[in-house]
Amino acid sequence: MSKLKLYFVRHGETQYNIEKRMQGFCDSPLTDRGVQQAKAVGAGLASIDFEAVYASESQRVQDTAKFALGEKALPIKTDARLKEMNFGVLESLLQEEIISEHGNILEKIFSMSDIDFKVPKGESFTDLLTRTKAAVDEIIATHKESGGNILIFSHGVTIGYLIMSLAKMETFPHHDNCCVSVISYENGKITVEMAADPSFRDKGMELLSSAN
Repeated sequence: MSKLKLYFVRHGETQYNIEKRMQGFCDSPLTDRGVQQAKAVGAGLASIDFEAVYASESQRVQDTAKFALGEKALPIKTDARLKEMNFGVLESLLQEEIISEHGNILEKIFSMSDIDFKVPKGESFTDLLTRTKAAVDEIIATHKESGGNILIFSHGVTIGYLIMSLAKMETFPHHDNCCVSVISYENGKITVEMAADPSFRDKGMELLSSAN
């Protein structure tokens, strides 16, 4: 059994990100900057050989994966369990609209004082971790014998809460667009090796700039 490493990448910047709208299950296109971030993180990861690529079914993540992979002929396996947290009735609302209509509900969600709390038609952190972990466990089971590197494109809260739970962190690791987190699996043990690291993206930006 060889060591398995899973590289998690958050999607590039989207229109809703810059408008500060709540974006979970709802979607919006990558901005020009988001496309550049995706290409950059791909360039930063280019020296690593990946055995497989997985991605959330959200279009912003699919597009990030395609721009990051570029000419690499790796099929993208889509998994709905890698989607962002479902924010229910808050989806696509501006922050000021949420405050006006629902008071301090965002603070209640992200303080994590009650990880079973969910907004109407949404899901809790417990729900989120259950489905994310099921997807990751399945990916590990598929590749643990052969080992190698696996690339997984997903979302900020989804990746962040998984990493927080695995590493038993007390604070949530904020994932900027196209930051990378890495976990390894060896001899039945999962280890968080990197959390919300921008270095692959930033290195890729430098490589792309020098190429031009």
